[in-house]
Amino acid sequence: MSRGSAADRMAMMDKHMKAMREMHDKMVRARTAEERKALMTDHTKLMQDGMNMMGGMGPGAMGMGSMANRQQMMEKRMEMMQSMMQMMMDRTAPAPAVK
Repeated sequence: MSRGSAADRMAMMDKHMKAMREMHDKMVRARTAEERKALMTDHTKLMQDGMNMMGGMGPGAMGMGSMANRQQMMEKRMEMMQSMMQMMMDRTAPAPAVK
């Protein structure tokens, strides 16, 4: 990941968070194991991209700017980690029963 400005990194995180929310919605709507399996390739790629993004935003990347910027970036990282945990749960949750 390139070391753009703090605003660039936060915009990238926002875009990734939106993609993760969309993937979560698709996983929730999947009715069969086959539908869930079909989403897994994209799901895995999104998770890997998120992990790569998180790795590039460690404490060294936090050295930018003001304390307010650092706080905002930390909050974004926490939100992203929560979304990634939800995505892991989506992978292990059984498909809902079709009525």
